[in-house]
Amino acid sequence: MKKTFKIFFIGFILLQHFTMKIYSQSIAETLSNLSSDAVLKYSEPVISAFGSSMNSGWFTGLPSSTNGFHAKLRFVGVGSFFSDDLRTFNHTGNLRLTSAQVDEILISSGYNPNTIPNYESVKNEILSRDWEVFFNGPTITGNYDDFLRVDFPSAEVQGYTIDQYTLELTDVRGYLDNIDIMPSPAMQLDLGSLVGTGVSVRYFRGINLQDLGIVNIWGAGFTHNLNYWFADELPIEIGFGYYFQDFRVGDIFKNTASQLGMFISKRFGGRISIEPYASLTYENSRSEIDYKYEFDSPAGRQELQLNIDYDGDRTVNLAIGTSINLSIFVVNFDYKFGGTNTGTAGVGFGF
Repeated sequence: MKKTFKIFFIGFILLQHFTMKIYSQSIAETLSNLSSDAVLKYSEPVISAFGSSMNSGWFTGLPSSTNGFHAKLRFVGVGSFFSDDLRTFNHTGNLRLTSAQVDEILISSGYNPNTIPNYESVKNEILSRDWEVFFNGPTITGNYDDFLRVDFPSAEVQGYTIDQYTLELTDVRGYLDNIDIMPSPAMQLDLGSLVGTGVSVRYFRGINLQDLGIVNIWGAGFTHNLNYWFADELPIEIGFGYYFQDFRVGDIFKNTASQLGMFISKRFGGRISIEPYASLTYENSRSEIDYKYEFDSPAGRQELQLNIDYDGDRTVNLAIGTSINLSIFVVNFDYKFGGTNTGTAGVGFGF
């Protein structure tokens, strides 16, 4: 049992390792180049993936409709899938510029300290303003070799015409390099059954998730088997439940998610059995991004500590899966169809 559990855990870690890339800078350094609205658009694919992953893998079958003690400890590996339309983004938003970027823009328009006497005054006025620009390029899940492009608009500054110019932000690239799946781990303990009700708690800490930061997970929930209330039980187990989870990745990404839904399952066999299950859930999530935004001003380098709140999509999702029970050993697999398609595999033991 311990050997099988260890093999599954190592396999999950290897999956994460082989999908990683050696990063030349941290995610905090990458985000520091972007204003809050651009950071949100750039990070949106992984924020959605976090929300979907947190609401996955909880349920593997309803608790017994009769009172008794049952316990199951599982390692849960969840993976949210990224489609190609999440590799790039376009967005119009505000940006403060760096000194080097302003020099690049002015030189492209034919201005330098040798051609205009008040070059520093013009430069400082540009540095002192928020500019509405057009962002075009990779999201965090895009191609690592692609850089974010920023279209600076034409403008009139102190009588000088500044031409439209496209900046290439070489410090903002597809950080996760076309990653296909975002893995998320958890340890989960399921306990039951009292008055047809089972409870679950989830915890995990310690993996550096795709170099985004150390994962810290905790959560809890319950399911209730409606067959507890029927003298003649239904041919399938049917019930309802609620789950909540807090999921933090490093110091930047903080996420919470919850789901409320209906659950069904049917066990075929005894100590060795197969138990197909399904759920229909209403899910929501909320995320925070904490980071330092860095830019230049006439007074010098500036740093702003920003906190972005993001309410994830409220979605109705269908999950279908099965558990295979081999005496005290159990494995399960399921797939969820929703805003972000998500697959789950679990392994554990219980009685």
